[in-house]
Amino acid sequence: GFRPGTRGWCGGGIYFATTPEDTFKKAIGADSAQGCILQAEVDVGRVKEMPSNCDSDLTGDKLVAEGFDSVIFNPGDGPEYIVYAAPRVLSIKRYVK
Repeated sequence: GFRPGTRGWCGGGIYFATTPEDTFKKAIGADSAQGCILQAEVDVGRVKEMPSNCDSDLTGDKLVAEGFDSVIFNPGDGPEYIVYAAPRVLSIKRYVK
């Protein structure tokens, strides 16, 4: 299963691109690696829109205190959804073209 990371544009969360093509250009962080693409079904719940610089100090607890379950933001190369609790990832399978 997934577990939240320790850092990122929007803090330590589980980050998802919205298309397979975006996955390749987004997997560039210090802790990222390229391999197979996973297709996930994610329950984003109530989504908070964040600016392009997001908030690197954001946590799941802070987000829930504001009444949200996830974040969407666009750092300039396409939108990303971030969840902070592994149970929000409902299913995972290997992406096949």
